[in-house]
Amino acid sequence: MILIADSGSTKTDWRVIDRDGTIHQFQTIGLHPFFVSDELILQSLQVAILPAFPAALIREVYFYGSGLSSQKEKQRFQRFFSDLYQLAKVEIHHDLLGAARALCGDESGVALILGTGANSCTYHHGEITANMSSSGYILGDEGSGADLGKRWAHAFITERAPENLRNSFVQKFGADKELILDRVYKGERPNRFLASFCPFLKENIKDPFIANLVDQAFEELIQGYLKHYKIDPSWKIHATGSIAHNFSSILGNALERHGLHLGNVVQKPIAALALYHSPE
Repeated sequence: MILIADSGSTKTDWRVIDRDGTIHQFQTIGLHPFFVSDELILQSLQVAILPAFPAALIREVYFYGSGLSSQKEKQRFQRFFSDLYQLAKVEIHHDLLGAARALCGDESGVALILGTGANSCTYHHGEITANMSSSGYILGDEGSGADLGKRWAHAFITERAPENLRNSFVQKFGADKELILDRVYKGERPNRFLASFCPFLKENIKDPFIANLVDQAFEELIQGYLKHYKIDPSWKIHATGSIAHNFSSILGNALERHGLHLGNVVQKPIAALALYHSPE
């Protein structure tokens, strides 16, 4: 059996591929290395995976997780899963590689993660060939949910957004300038708070102000990151994440302006990852 995971800060999507090709799916809490202990990882597995699929049955483990960019954290997860699944080959990777493998498969191209945060890379022969750091939601993450939320919050607070949109936003969120500033500067995980405004932006995407706000974010993503990669003209730009999924038409138009072409867009990479690792 093959165990595959795609883990973010909030949730982890799991797939188990049986010998006959049957795929089973599970979901647990996010297993970000900064926020979970080994005990909590084991607890989540004991609830969702191990009762149905004991460790002795698993022969391959592929874990892709956010926060696994450093060797220290990769080695920690490698030790944990190797100790638990002693008969299995264990591979621990950053979630960006998981996204690239899910989106590009065996083809070369560019992979984008556009969710609460943002990341990008070029991909060739199953591996990342170039990656520009997105600098996080304070200094970068252009095109992410946090970035879109930050742009809207600024427009709302400075009253640059049209009055009808500001009134609609207040009715939906009960938010005012003071609440937003308090949550951003004093609350926990302000990036998630800012990204929570994105459903409102999606609902109002036909409004020219909102459409331009989203388009400008993608323009800065292209100018600040994609333009610095060596992209073959035959490559496509693939994307995963809620922002990519919900605003794919605007993303595609922004790319076309620069002679780039949008390829696969998936909300979550786990299904394609299961196919990538399925036995032929």
